[in-house]
Amino acid sequence: MWFNGKFLYAIANKAAVSSKDGKEHIVTGDEIPKEFLENAKRIGAQALKVLPQLKTAGGKSVKNIMVRTDIGCSDSQVYDCHTKWDPTKKTFFLNEIEPSSTTYFTRWLKFDTIPTWARLYAQKAREIYKQMKLAKATLADRKAGKAGKAGKARKPAMKVTGKAGVMKKVMKAGKLKAKK
Repeated sequence: MWFNGKFLYAIANKAAVSSKDGKEHIVTGDEIPKEFLENAKRIGAQALKVLPQLKTAGGKSVKNIMVRTDIGCSDSQVYDCHTKWDPTKKTFFLNEIEPSSTTYFTRWLKFDTIPTWARLYAQKAREIYKQMKLAKATLADRKAGKAGKAGKARKPAMKVTGKAGVMKKVMKAGKLKAKK
């Protein structure tokens, strides 16, 4: 499982056809053999590099949210017309990429992922909101700039009427401080 391109945790399952007792086995944490975990992380990281970044409504890029890379390992001959697989070696491969994946396998973890996902999604929501606000402000600046010279935003003319209006203008310019 990946979030913002960073590895979080792995869940491994051994297919029934590859186990001695003919049953599927699911392992997590330190129970995952190092060779499998390292290959899954290596291939998963490569897979993430080819995914396009997400775009906010304002067109800004943000890193992908939750992504599950499903890495397989063949322990026997694989008949692939494009690749010559060595049946005497374990062959690791990318099986699929799941964007915003299901959390079906989390039931096997030895820790509660809900607080982690809640924190990460809240952070991501704030990041996207900030990007969208910035994009909206930038768009407004560009629109205002079309009215000014050389593409620079022009301050709108201030309408000043009466003494109160003059006082506001002077105070805004910093030439007079308000009395308390």
